[in-house]
Amino acid sequence: MHYPSCPRGARRFFLFILIVCASGSLIGCTSKAVTEKPPVVVEKPKPPSAVPMWLGNGERNFFGTGPWPEGQLRVVWEVETGFMSGRLHKDPWGGTSWPGQPSIKDDRVYFPSADGNVYCINKNDGTVIWKFKAKDSFKATPVLLDDKILASGLDHHLYCINAKDGSLIWDYETGFEVDGSTIVSDGKIYFGGEDHNFYCLNLADGKLIYKVLVGSVEGSITMKDGRVYLCTEEGDMFCINPPDGKFIWKARIGADSDSTPAVVSGFVYTAAEDGVVRCYKADTGELVWNFVTEGGHLNVASEHIGIWASPIVVNNRVYIGASNHYMYCLSADKGEVIWKYKAHGPIWGTGPVVDGRVVFGDKAGYINMVSADDGKLISDLKIGDNINSTPAVLDGRIYIGAFNGKLYCLELAPPPPSPSPTATVAPKRR
Repeated sequence: MHYPSCPRGARRFFLFILIVCASGSLIGCTSKAVTEKPPVVVEKPKPPSAVPMWLGNGERNFFGTGPWPEGQLRVVWEVETGFMSGRLHKDPWGGTSWPGQPSIKDDRVYFPSADGNVYCINKNDGTVIWKFKAKDSFKATPVLLDDKILASGLDHHLYCINAKDGSLIWDYETGFEVDGSTIVSDGKIYFGGEDHNFYCLNLADGKLIYKVLVGSVEGSITMKDGRVYLCTEEGDMFCINPPDGKFIWKARIGADSDSTPAVVSGFVYTAAEDGVVRCYKADTGELVWNFVTEGGHLNVASEHIGIWASPIVVNNRVYIGASNHYMYCLSADKGEVIWKYKAHGPIWGTGPVVDGRVVFGDKAGYINMVSADDGKLISDLKIGDNINSTPAVLDGRIYIGAFNGKLYCLELAPPPPSPSPTATVAPKRR
């Protein structure tokens, strides 16, 4: 290259400018300024910090948070409830009944108790802040809104309660029991009742918007992608359009189903009192597969072999307990057994899966914690005579009631250190 006559230093500077401009790295040497954008930092979404309704939300897919420390289950605190006889149960009930999962928000825990009260409890020490008394036992999980609580049970009423002090805001009376938890969407309340109706109420005042005849609904409903899914004691499953209550499809289960459907990846999973787990297509209701548990019999219900729990679907696996004492882990695509764990008694409550562990109670009174990967026991603890409700798990603590009239908070803790051996001194010889 020929350089015009100029000092050597100037020629070197000119050459440097040519090289830099050729690389395009100096602003002003190209037609457009080059600016480097800072890297985009995508924050990992934080898990919810509350359990405001049955299985966390309307899609029924938030099961709780850890972490799980090393150790064994122990009781942190317990609360003694009263007992109540009802119109359809002369024997007194206390604690929590099926399905009965507690709700948790901030520093408070809300228990639906079989003694006819909704308890508001201090999460840290178990002291009772307030309680709301109804005419019969509560079963359904309370739904926590900003300043309101929705609670229902055996006395046929849906109550709207002030979250601050437990005072009544309004109540709506149905034709029979309301065991399942509600869902609130766009200022409307949706739920199924054992009076055979699917309801839509106005949240502000509890006024009826519509009700649709579907059959007796004992479990909770699920809302996913703008559709409501529910099962009935008559053995049917419905997919409903919430704005007007019209049926999108109806599928035949064939046995009394108390499960709350799990809607995951285009499929609906449920179970029934014949001891059978079933999978359907969410868009059409077409049956994909069914799995018959040991002792189960297709379309023949029995309390000894049936299923009252709801399926939990995590990482392409279905977790569900049965009256035959087994907790099952099935493949979500084919319904094949991956593992099964035999508990101390029948399993009626649902088993949330949290940080790789399945937590559930059994009717022998034990809380069980097993590995979600292989079903091996991690820890168990007997706390009552009959646990048929569902645990709520938050921040590594477990909240659950037993049917013996108590409400419990549990956690994992290291066992106490073994006492040091005491040295013995031989007596002196004389």
